[in-house]
Amino acid sequence: KARQPTTPARVTTKLPILHLPLPFAMSGALLSASARSASFLMSKTKSTTSFNEAPNQPEEEEVETTTMSPPQEITTTATTPPPNKTNGCESIGNRVDSSISNFFYAIGTFVSSRPKLTITIALAISILCAGGMAKLNTENRPEELWVPQNTVAEEEGNAFLSFFPPTSRFQSVIVSGGADSVGGADDTNVLTKDNLVKIMEMHQSIQTTNSTYEGQNYTFASSSFGAQDGLCTIAGGSCSNFELNPICLCLVISPLKVWNYDLDKLQSDDDVMATLNTYGKEPKDFESVFGAPKFDDNGALISAEAISLSYFLKDQSSLEGGSTVDPINEEWEESVFLASVESAQVENNGGRLNFAYLSSRSFSDEFGGEITGDLVFVQISYVIAFLFVGATLGSKLSCGRGSRWAMSLAAIFLVALSTVAGFGVASLFGLLYGPVHSVLPFVLLGIGVDDCFVIANAFDREREGVSRASEDDTSLIKRGARALSRAGASITVTSLTD
Repeated sequence: KARQPTTPARVTTKLPILHLPLPFAMSGALLSASARSASFLMSKTKSTTSFNEAPNQPEEEEVETTTMSPPQEITTTATTPPPNKTNGCESIGNRVDSSISNFFYAIGTFVSSRPKLTITIALAISILCAGGMAKLNTENRPEELWVPQNTVAEEEGNAFLSFFPPTSRFQSVIVSGGADSVGGADDTNVLTKDNLVKIMEMHQSIQTTNSTYEGQNYTFASSSFGAQDGLCTIAGGSCSNFELNPICLCLVISPLKVWNYDLDKLQSDDDVMATLNTYGKEPKDFESVFGAPKFDDNGALISAEAISLSYFLKDQSSLEGGSTVDPINEEWEESVFLASVESAQVENNGGRLNFAYLSSRSFSDEFGGEITGDLVFVQISYVIAFLFVGATLGSKLSCGRGSRWAMSLAAIFLVALSTVAGFGVASLFGLLYGPVHSVLPFVLLGIGVDDCFVIANAFDREREGVSRASEDDTSLIKRGARALSRAGASITVTSLTD
């Protein structure tokens, strides 16, 4: 028989497909590795062949194998995440930051390209603003300084003052006994004749000494009985016995009234304790002017450790700016009252009397003394800051370009100029200077010096690996603009928050 031609078997090769689902974009290296892995697997796969055999011819086999096509390229689609969306607040913040940076970049360009013009403009503006210091007013009223504004306490305080305005200025002296540094005795009883004579001498100095203000003399008591040319508050009843003595019309609280404030009567008194007991009838009458009084079994005063003397002046104050001023009484308090007490204290130094005194002007005096003392520390702090800045900023210690001391002096001068200009602007707007403002020079010095370090550091970071010698003016201008753009935003935010 003729042999029937056989149909060649077709070989089908099934290749494993490597599925790599990746949630994000794959790198080129990962794709290449995956393709090589697939090729290797295909090369190791054996072909699976199907034979179509003719009858009675087992020995003759013909196999036809189709040529395998190249492996298809595996395509992986990477999913790119959507861009992060900024919220409204973040967007506004970015815009504000960008605006500030652009603003300071423009300023940095102007300053770096026109340094002399910049210095001239800065000096002119600062001097113009500092002119407002001529309107600087201080605030010394306690109700305005220490009472919270727009509160019930302020309303009630104002209501009380409207009904009962202050009519007098208060002066007080407390004379106490102590150890005698000469004899070593520890006798605290102040009610001895010698002690009382010294206290009376101090009183007479307060009563009769003149003070002068704008060419006119003033005394505590009137020049004559019934006259109204004295500074004391008229009340009457200050003497135990009625006399035509001007001091008897003044408001004075003192046990010396039992002698009508007459030194001769006290010196001629043989029994001062008996006379002192006429001051009151009950122990509570003595407790108002005697410190730690002691009484015998009959209720008679026998000793005391201190004596209180109080003087009252007619209030003649007026409001100027934010301060209450009373120049006539303040002059008398300084040149008469305080001087007399301090003189008595010096004369009895090492004796048996101690003097503690208070005047209506004492608060302002102490406050002014503290400010004057702080000025010394301000000067010291500026010197220390100058030395510290000079030791850290700049490139060399000697004078000339890049000098640390020139940069330090410029920084400190800039801070001082800004401080004076700030006070001037505040004064022009009517803001008052109070006790708390005495710390401002220290705060502003710290903030100003810190800003100098921030700007200098930003200027150094913008060098971009180029040596200073190879930089020209154009490079320096651009570097200064970038530095101020970097540092300006942080300085502005911190300055506004401070």
